[in-house]
Amino acid sequence: MSVSTVSARRQPRAIILLHWGSLALILAAVTVVLLREAFDDRGVRLALLDLHRDAGLLVLAATALRLAARLRHARLPAGDDPWPLRLAAAGVHLALYLLLGAQPLLGWALSDARGQHHALFGVLPLPVLSGADADLADTLADWHEGVAWGLAALVALHAAAALWHHYVRGDAVLRAMLPAAEADPGRLEAGLESRSSEV
Repeated sequence: MSVSTVSARRQPRAIILLHWGSLALILAAVTVVLLREAFDDRGVRLALLDLHRDAGLLVLAATALRLAARLRHARLPAGDDPWPLRLAAAGVHLALYLLLGAQPLLGWALSDARGQHHALFGVLPLPVLSGADADLADTLADWHEGVAWGLAALVALHAAAALWHHYVRGDAVLRAMLPAAEADPGRLEAGLESRSSEV
């Protein structure tokens, strides 16, 4: 069994920080909107909904920065996987970026359609994407929920692929994105060599 050397290069720091920062923001957005259901107090529910909206808007900003960083560094290595796997990986990444951009925009438009115009952190008023419209709000709510489930499925698939690369392929795809490995870029290649000798 040979060990793949795909993606042994360290990912740029900006991409690593935006990757894990986006995950933290997504988890925060999901947590506060689920936590909201545990409260009957209208003020608490509104405060949690505002936090959900703020986290979603930060996800949108982080996604734009991630795309810019990805285009600047052009660090999606071809690797030595068969082309169908590379094509599938590229497709999942593209779908993730699309849904990470679409989901906050749907939530933003949904708030406007409900007549609940939002200001980021209660300070920065946002442009209005749609006028108040109950029917549109119902449609956008359905889309927002559907995209949330699609995004959850893609994130799970993305995580499963990273674990497959780490535990089955034995390559450095996962380690190249871990913040802890940042101190010594040579550790990635050294880890691969030691793993190769064990096989």
